[in-house]
Amino acid sequence: MNTNLIIKPDKAVEAFYLFFIVHTLQIGAGLMGVPRVIFTEAGADSWIAILLAGIYLHFVAWIMILILRKYDNADIIGIQCDVFGRWLGKTLGIVYVIYLFFILLSVIKNYIEVVQVFIFPEIPLWLMSGFLLSLMIYAVLGGFRVVVGTSFIFFLLTIWMVFTLAQPISYMDWDHFTPILQTGGYDLLKGGYKTAYSVLGLEILFFVYPYIKNKENIALPVHAGLALTTFLILLVTVVSIGYFSPEQLKETVWATLSLFKIISYPVLERFDFIAIAFWMMVIIPNIVLFCWALIQSLKRLFQLPEKPSLYGVALLLLVTSILIEYRVHINQLTDWTSTLGFWLVFVYPVILYPLVLIRNRFRKENSL
Repeated sequence: MNTNLIIKPDKAVEAFYLFFIVHTLQIGAGLMGVPRVIFTEAGADSWIAILLAGIYLHFVAWIMILILRKYDNADIIGIQCDVFGRWLGKTLGIVYVIYLFFILLSVIKNYIEVVQVFIFPEIPLWLMSGFLLSLMIYAVLGGFRVVVGTSFIFFLLTIWMVFTLAQPISYMDWDHFTPILQTGGYDLLKGGYKTAYSVLGLEILFFVYPYIKNKENIALPVHAGLALTTFLILLVTVVSIGYFSPEQLKETVWATLSLFKIISYPVLERFDFIAIAFWMMVIIPNIVLFCWALIQSLKRLFQLPEKPSLYGVALLLLVTSILIEYRVHINQLTDWTSTLGFWLVFVYPVILYPLVLIRNRFRKENSL
């Protein structure tokens, strides 16, 4: 396996698009219920836990960029094989494949459950799953530039939803945030840890780096995307804490979506239906990007053709999404994915970086 990839210029994109790739991949199923999850651990000081998590998120991104810059045009599959050898590197690559499949499945299942609860209780699982997967297949077959275009277009089509929170903000009770700094340090760290599922997606850097033209400019769009992600999580959490009572928030599974219930306009009574429908545009970039990374990983590890791999993954996702039916199983899937993602995305790069440095130093000494 070659460590560095050779990418044709017509398949590469400018570093500017990393802002949309990183941000749209992080904002998805996790944002729908993140306020309750963080508040359960950190209480009224949840905003502090989010800020701490955001700072660490930028640190991990910095480490990832340092790792990638040690190579000319490598992805995580090639880097692992270079550092750990062929067999151990491929084994770690398989771990990434498993993780990508699980997070794909969890995003699909969480969104379908929201649609069933809020809008169509009787909609068949196979119908909703098939619809999402057909959009996924269509986009991934178009190639990397189409995948990036999906993130760019759907970001522009959904960012306006942030401004609809103005009405819930007007009903906030700021007494819900007092007394300040009453949460212990350990609980704040647990609250930050609970944001892990909501900010997974940063690992896409390890897969798209070879497809970036001006690699020297990747830092600014990546950190800007992370900053916007942190801001949106902070915004919906603060509004949820201020709007709901503590007891209500602990019982509200999808607090972010529930905020849309109070929004109404003279010509539109149930805005929450519109919001959930538009949320599909938030979910689709998640599905498309994660699937693209999964297919590329299978191609790199096992030299599998892209189209058969894509159809096989889609079929497996369809079957498993039908088999996982109850809320308790969806919660277990989300928890497993969050735990695996935490170690793979937020811990592993910090361990990998010094190993890359050692490997590069060893290679230079042998070349003398």
